[in-house]
Amino acid sequence: MSVKHRCQSALRIVALVVAGTAAGGTSFAQTLDATDIPTAATSAQQMTEAARAFVASLRPAQRAAAVYAFTGANRTNWSNTPVYVHPRPGLRIRELTLAQRQAAHALLRASLSSQGYQKIAGVIRLDSIHGERELAALDQHGPAESDRPFVLQEAESFGSGSYGIAIFGNPGSDPNWGWIIQGHHLGASFTVAGDRATFTPLFLGATPLVLEDGIHAGWSALSHELTRGFELMAALTPAQRAQAREAGEVPGDVIYGVGHKNNLPMHSGLRSADMTAAQRRLLRALVEEYVRNADFDVADAQLQAIGSAGWDQLWFTWRGQADDPTAPLYYRVHGARIFIELSQRPNHIHTVVRDPYNDYGEYWLDQRLTEEHTANDRFDAAVRAYQDQR
Repeated sequence: MSVKHRCQSALRIVALVVAGTAAGGTSFAQTLDATDIPTAATSAQQMTEAARAFVASLRPAQRAAAVYAFTGANRTNWSNTPVYVHPRPGLRIRELTLAQRQAAHALLRASLSSQGYQKIAGVIRLDSIHGERELAALDQHGPAESDRPFVLQEAESFGSGSYGIAIFGNPGSDPNWGWIIQGHHLGASFTVAGDRATFTPLFLGATPLVLEDGIHAGWSALSHELTRGFELMAALTPAQRAQAREAGEVPGDVIYGVGHKNNLPMHSGLRSADMTAAQRRLLRALVEEYVRNADFDVADAQLQAIGSAGWDQLWFTWRGQADDPTAPLYYRVHGARIFIELSQRPNHIHTVVRDPYNDYGEYWLDQRLTEEHTANDRFDAAVRAYQDQR
């Protein structure tokens, strides 16, 4: 990390401490003021029970491949790259029996809301469609000059069966544990710390964003992330749009995905305090589109944490054109307890959501985790490995 970004990180921590003190600590505690719900209905309890059932369904060799120590190095070993580029730890869906796959889906449902579950299941299904298209295009036209040297192997690694599941710690016997499901366009990390749970970081992507043909033409796994941002930008005045815009090209990926956890930018763009009430309502709808991928208790706690830090202290940033929702564009929402990015290429989006202070539950666990490798690091390493084999 550069000196500049170390200083920025330190300033963010100081600001969070001040905000937490002023709010009575609620922005850190991430608990609800509402009447407690039964323990059996909490995400932490339901995730724990579902994870125990999943682990119990595994054979000894599978368990050895799926269960890891609850360490920062293990939990941050993820990316959104194709599986050929980054061989992940854990068991692949194709390696599971039908009963084990059902147990895995039960764990997904226990960790998410209905919308979050359908999004992740959709991303996984889409990868088989994407893989079939890529292989068909290669068979018909061959590789393009700009393709990576392992484009065929990469395309062959696409598919629903390539997604991997790993458990960190021992659900049920350890109060603190976590799990992840990851693969191309997906990095979903969940942490349980006692009776609390969190869902960040969460990376979701989709290509195609909208199916163009076949019986399911028009279907989209990630249907509202783009819409919510575009609606907000469209509602701004010309002066507000100018304030929200930042210089630079529309990136081909989110800028602060894996590997950039401790390198987030300073707040910039249009501050929510400078929006009208109607515009702030659209901003909140955008935030909730991401946060409510978690089940209701975890989502409510995260929204309360955002509110304690200040709904009027969010920044909205935009790159690219704002006239065509299908054309390349980029937006970011940044506050003390929420960080959201979306980058769109034609019919292809990447998104990430983070909690700048509690990714991986690190505040609860009194830890400071580091993501060692970026997606670009993974691609560069894969190119070198491929060339070394030739």
